[in-house]
Amino acid sequence: MRKFSHSIATVFIVLILSQTSLAQNLTLERAPMIHPGIMMTGEQIELMRDRINNGIEPQKSAFDVLKKDRRAAKDYEPNYNHFDWNAGERDAQACWVQGLMWAITQEEVYAENVLKIMDAYSTLESVTGVHVELSIGLMGTMFMRGAEIVKHTYPKWRPETEEAFMAMYDRAFMPALLTRVEHENNWMASITESLMASAIFKDDPELFDLAVYRLKIYLPTNIPLEDGQPAELWRDIAHSEEGLGALIQTAEMAWNQGVDAYGWLDNRMAKGMEYLGEVVDTKDDRFNKNYPLDVGWEIVYNHYHYRMGMDMPWTNNLVQTVRPEGLFRHTSLGTLIKGEMDKDRPVAISHWRLPIAYIGAPYSHPLKRYGCTSSVEWVQDAGTTMPSGLKVSSSGQITGNVEAAPGVYKLVLKSSGSSCDPVSTTYYLPVKNLLPAAQVNVAEPGLWYEYRTPHFDTDPGLDSFESSASGTTPTFSFSVAKDEQYAIRFSGYLDVPADGSYSFQVGTENQSRLYIDDQLVVDHWMRDNRARIAWAQFDSELGLKAGKHKIVLTVNNGNYRKGMLYGEWPSMRNLFEVQWKIPGATSHVSIPKSALFHPGNSSASRLVKPAR
Repeated sequence: MRKFSHSIATVFIVLILSQTSLAQNLTLERAPMIHPGIMMTGEQIELMRDRINNGIEPQKSAFDVLKKDRRAAKDYEPNYNHFDWNAGERDAQACWVQGLMWAITQEEVYAENVLKIMDAYSTLESVTGVHVELSIGLMGTMFMRGAEIVKHTYPKWRPETEEAFMAMYDRAFMPALLTRVEHENNWMASITESLMASAIFKDDPELFDLAVYRLKIYLPTNIPLEDGQPAELWRDIAHSEEGLGALIQTAEMAWNQGVDAYGWLDNRMAKGMEYLGEVVDTKDDRFNKNYPLDVGWEIVYNHYHYRMGMDMPWTNNLVQTVRPEGLFRHTSLGTLIKGEMDKDRPVAISHWRLPIAYIGAPYSHPLKRYGCTSSVEWVQDAGTTMPSGLKVSSSGQITGNVEAAPGVYKLVLKSSGSSCDPVSTTYYLPVKNLLPAAQVNVAEPGLWYEYRTPHFDTDPGLDSFESSASGTTPTFSFSVAKDEQYAIRFSGYLDVPADGSYSFQVGTENQSRLYIDDQLVVDHWMRDNRARIAWAQFDSELGLKAGKHKIVLTVNNGNYRKGMLYGEWPSMRNLFEVQWKIPGATSHVSIPKSALFHPGNSSASRLVKPAR
C-alpha cells in the first residue's frame, strides 16, 4: 500500500546502487513506465498501422470512417477563445484523433496539429462551467493520449510546447484530478481515467500508483454486485455505459503499464459489460436511455475474448452493433485501436509489476502465463537471481521471507508449456521496509473519540476540529452518536501482533476514511457512499512492524444523497465494521478490542507517530 497524504500519493523508494555483477538481479529506483503507453504502446501502434496498410479488418473500415471526421482534418483549427465546453471537448478529442492520424499515416501535418492544439491551450487559465471536474475528466485523457503518441514518435517534438502546455495543465487540470471529488461512477471513473493518462504522460510513478488505487475503489462502486449489475443501472443505461467505459479505458492503460486491473474481483469488468450488453442488446424497456454508446465494447471484447479466451456473447453482439466504434466524449475508437488486435497471437506485454514485498515479512505471489492452456513451468532466466530470501517454484509461485535491501528489483523469468512457446518475461518487484511501531507506552484500552454535529461538508483529513463532545469508547461504535447528522473521529493505537503485511476494510453506510500512521489506507469518502454496498470487496495492504501504530478513523453521517442510490439496495443503516486480515490469515475479521489503546485524554493531532 502506498503512502497517501490526504488526496495525493507519496512513495518512498530508496535508490540502491547495485554492487553485484551482471549475473545478478538489477536493482532500480522504480519500475520504468512504457512510452508510448496510454491507450496504445509502440508495438500496438505498429500493428494497427500494418493492419490498415494491408487492408485487414476491422481496422481498415474504422480508419476509412475516421479520416472523414472533421477532427481528423489536416486543416484543423483549435478554439483560441477560452473556455467553451463544446469547443474544448472537441479540441481535446482532436488532439487524440490527430495523434492517431500521425501514427497511421506518418504525415507530419497531423503531428504538427497536435502541437498546434497544445499551443492554443497553453494560455488557458482555468476550466469553467457547471461541471468543471467532469469536463476535466472528459478532456484530460484526450489531450494526454494525443500528446503521448506524438512526443514519443515524432522526431520534431517541441519541448517548449510541452513545457507551456503542461504548466497550463498543472494549473487548470491537475488540482481537480488530484482532489477526491465526491461523486460516484461516471464522474470519478472519468477523472481517474484522466489521472492515469496524466501519470503516464508525466512519467510519474507516484501519480500512477494513486490512479491504480483510485481504480481499485471505483471498480466495486461502479459494479458492486458479483453478477455484474452496474450501480447506475436504474438511473439509466447511458450513464452506466459511460462509467464502465471509463473503467475499461483505465484498465487498458494499466495493462499497458504492467498492472492487470481487468482481472480484479474475478473479472468484474467482464461481468459488468456482459450485464449491460444483454440489457442493451435485448432492448430491455425497464431502463431509461437504453441504447448503445461507443464506450469501448471492442476494447473489452479484445481483452477478455482474444487475450484471455473468455466467452463474451452479449459483448460480441454489441461489438457487431457499434462497429466501427466511434469516439464518444472521452471513450473508445475501440475498433480502430483494439478490434481483434490480439486474435490468434500471443498475449504481448513488456513487463509486469508485482505486489510490494516487505523486508522481514513473508511473501507469496503466483505468476500468470496468459494464453497458455497447458501447465506452465517457470525458471529464472540466465543473468537473473531472486532477491535474497525469495525463490520462484517451477509452478510459478514466488515465496519466502524478504531479506533484500529496499529498492525495485528487476527479475526476468522464463515460462514454457506444451501448448505455448517459451517466453522470457520481465517483472518488477518493489521491496520496502515495514513501517516502524511508535515508541509509546500506553495501557489504556479502547479509543479516544471526538464527536460533532452537524456532519462535515468536506473531509477534515487529520486536521484538528472543534468537537461538541469527546471521551473514550471500547471500540469503533455509533453508540456515542445522539443526532441525525454527525461526525465522529476515533483515534488511538493499534497493537500489531507480528511483523508483516496487514489488510484493512471498513464497512459503514457513512462516509469514512481510515488512516494508519497518517497513511490513508481505506477511502470511502463519497457523496452517496455507494461504496457501502461493496465495502468487503475493497481492501488495502500496509506493511507494519509489531507494536503500536497510530490509527485514526473518521465517519461522517448525513452528507450524502440517498436519492442517488438508484434502485433498491440492502439497508446498512446499523452496519459498522472495521476489519483487518493479519499475516497468515485467509479472511478479514473485526479488529478486536484487545488490540486498541489510547493515551488518555488526547486527539488524533497529538498521537505519537513512528520514527521514519
